[in-house]
Amino acid sequence: MTYYVILRRASWYGPPFDDDQFVNETITNLLYKYPKQFDIGLIDIIQPPNTFYPNFTESIKPDHIFNDTVDRIRWRKKQNYDISYLMNYASNRGKYYLQLEDDILCQHNFISEILKHVNKMNLENDRWSMIEFSELGFIGKLFRTRDLPLFLNMFLIFSDFKPIDLIHNYVFDIMACDPSKSFKICRPNFDKVKVVIKPALFQHVGLKSSLKGKIQKLKDKKFVEKIPVIKHLNPPATIRTSFKFYRGHSFEKLYIGNDYSWAFESSGNNHHITINFDSKFILKSYIIKSGSSLHADDIIPVNTTLEIKPSENLPNNLSPDITVTKDNYLVVDRLNDNSGNLIGNIDKSLWLSIDSLRLNVSSYSGDKWILIYEFGLF
Repeated sequence: MTYYVILRRASWYGPPFDDDQFVNETITNLLYKYPKQFDIGLIDIIQPPNTFYPNFTESIKPDHIFNDTVDRIRWRKKQNYDISYLMNYASNRGKYYLQLEDDILCQHNFISEILKHVNKMNLENDRWSMIEFSELGFIGKLFRTRDLPLFLNMFLIFSDFKPIDLIHNYVFDIMACDPSKSFKICRPNFDKVKVVIKPALFQHVGLKSSLKGKIQKLKDKKFVEKIPVIKHLNPPATIRTSFKFYRGHSFEKLYIGNDYSWAFESSGNNHHITINFDSKFILKSYIIKSGSSLHADDIIPVNTTLEIKPSENLPNNLSPDITVTKDNYLVVDRLNDNSGNLIGNIDKSLWLSIDSLRLNVSSYSGDKWILIYEFGLF
């Protein structure tokens, strides 16, 4: 699998508006940031020659379909050319081509889901030409590379008239439909060449378009974020907490690995999640992760502490750097950044038999939501 990055001028007006500096800086930054990925062929940079593009400064035919402005016509036409060049480049590389953009969210398991559906279609319906994993615009469209020349030529031929996401459906009409009959009659045949998968695997999140002044607020309504829950074999315990949880996403379910927890309200002044172990337990390491792609702010707040309560009296040789709370909990970690994650190993001097562990959310505010998807004690 290779990710293709297409780099062209930032403006569609052509010389003297080509932004070669932007292109060169972007290439340098990518090569510096992802050297291994380039070495193994995971990422490939493509820069089309100027001769591939038409002269966008020439007069533009008026739009009698959408009444788009001249700038918007140029912008959508350039997009047709950009993607057509990319498709042509990829047409003899690999078996499949997936169209993505740089401002989207992906389901955490999108690659395995795509492979599952492709293998299923190859067995059940060898006529398919495109599998759609998002209905929004032109993202999440997977083609067989052998079919790319047909599509890219259509995109170029009709680039003066429509944007790329509206042109591609005409190809399926040609492949599947008798023009003398209604689409209702054609639909079963149409669905054989264009396969739509729900729920969507991709969601558009960017607001600013490359077209100046254009704001893109559209969302794929069929995208439902699947939050990955990572299960750990935590020791048997009873949970006490000051928090309320949204729609049954309780901490008890997270603790046994059946669900994520999603707290939205806490009562009283002491905001906590306390784990009382059924048997004495020695904590040696831990991993706690919070937040998600669509809920990036729903993380464990800064200054949250991880605390343990020894089963017996505190050791005499306890380091003076260890904070002891008024109710005899030892603070073993404190969240000092906005990562929302607490991950670490316990110093061997604190490998003590403990009865209880507490997540003390001292800086909690009433409007804060906290989504935790991984909680492991070792």
